[in-house]
Amino acid sequence: MAKYLDTVSVDGHWGSYFLSYSGDIFTRLGIWVLIGTILAAYSKTLLRAALNTFLFFIGMLISYYVYSAYLFGFFPTSYFLLWGSAAIASPFLAIVVWKAKNGPRLAFVLPALPMGLLLSLSLGIGLFYVYVSYVEELMMYMVLCIIFYKTGKQMAIAVILSFVVAIIFGLYSPVQF
Repeated sequence: MAKYLDTVSVDGHWGSYFLSYSGDIFTRLGIWVLIGTILAAYSKTLLRAALNTFLFFIGMLISYYVYSAYLFGFFPTSYFLLWGSAAIASPFLAIVVWKAKNGPRLAFVLPALPMGLLLSLSLGIGLFYVYVSYVEELMMYMVLCIIFYKTGKQMAIAVILSFVVAIIFGLYSPVQF
């Protein structure tokens, strides 16, 4: 679906604007963080969380690149390996998310990891400024706040820690999205 939405032309019709906008959203990392988080957080068990997210991401990866290779004759091996590594890491990240949602002791700290990643994708943070780069990722951050909410105190700590994670991710990430 994401690859198809990349090819939709905008002809002035409201439907084509919607499809083009959807294509823009699905090419950014934030929506995939949100979908993976929802899959993992609402799985019944830890093992199901890992399995559900892995199958989803490996299925998306294979279908995206098969579609690209078949229709466009284009297969970027380096991107495939990069996103393949992310798909292989997804079960371990799903375990973190599942424990953040279902583990009472870890609910203060672990939600800050996916929340901080989404915050780093949505905000531009500098020494003397903070600005919103992508309002869609900021809305996805708010959805994660709702998903991980247990108590006001827990959420306040998770939000503060997510800002710390966002700053650290912005400073030390080898890849900028």
